[in-house]
Amino acid sequence: MSTTEWMGQVAVITGAASGIGAGLARHALSLGMVVYAADLDGAGLGTLGGSANLHRSALDVTDAGQVEALARRVFGQQGRVNLLFNNAGVLIDGKSWERKPEDWRWLLDVNVMGVVHGIRSFVPRMLAQDAPGRVINTSSIGGLLGGWPYMAPYQGSKHMVTAITETLYQELLLEPGEISASVLCPGEVATNIWSSERRRPGQERNRPKSDLERAMRDAMEERVAAGQSPDELAAEVFAGIAEERFWLVPGTGLEEGLRGRTESILAGTPPPGAFSD
Repeated sequence: MSTTEWMGQVAVITGAASGIGAGLARHALSLGMVVYAADLDGAGLGTLGGSANLHRSALDVTDAGQVEALARRVFGQQGRVNLLFNNAGVLIDGKSWERKPEDWRWLLDVNVMGVVHGIRSFVPRMLAQDAPGRVINTSSIGGLLGGWPYMAPYQGSKHMVTAITETLYQELLLEPGEISASVLCPGEVATNIWSSERRRPGQERNRPKSDLERAMRDAMEERVAAGQSPDELAAEVFAGIAEERFWLVPGTGLEEGLRGRTESILAGTPPPGAFSD
């Protein structure tokens, strides 16, 4: 799809103040799209610039009422949404039995219910619009591969997003119109995902308790910092959308890990180690 075909189309992006969301917003704006960038971080949204095509919205995706209000605003002003990126996400790590219920609830409210709220508020309106559209839900390579140590809340939530999106895709095939779905499963992207808890009260933030947990976090933070830039990722994502791909898995090299997990399931063997050769 050429730049001119994107021009004037409408994109809604949650978690747009930084990281992947900001990269998607910048790329959409560069294509001439009308972009509704939504995030809790108002200051971060300010870094996206002053394009006349940019509409900023303060949004807590865990609040169904706020998501519904955003949908009403966008459809009231534009009458359609061509790309909906349910992208907002956070990360908590640590031993699964040591994470408090509040930790799990916060992460699931953002990563899973944020997607659910987006689907519930936008999809019915998109189905009624006289224009094609696509829902892109951000999962992770961790939403495809087996569990990694100390990543149960995050990976569990991302597996849910993957399965939800697969189901959404099948459901949309049964509906009239040109609305479809894709799941975005990035690998290491240079974002601030490892500082997700900065917006939680200090007493609620998780801190690694053991040397092994700290070493694992340090290793993962280094991999993320050295990862693909959000702008590079966004260009690949839009290329995949133009080709109407369901699986948007840019630059992950996941084949070996996915094959190992699948073979272990079929063979009935224990899951392979997350960092084994």
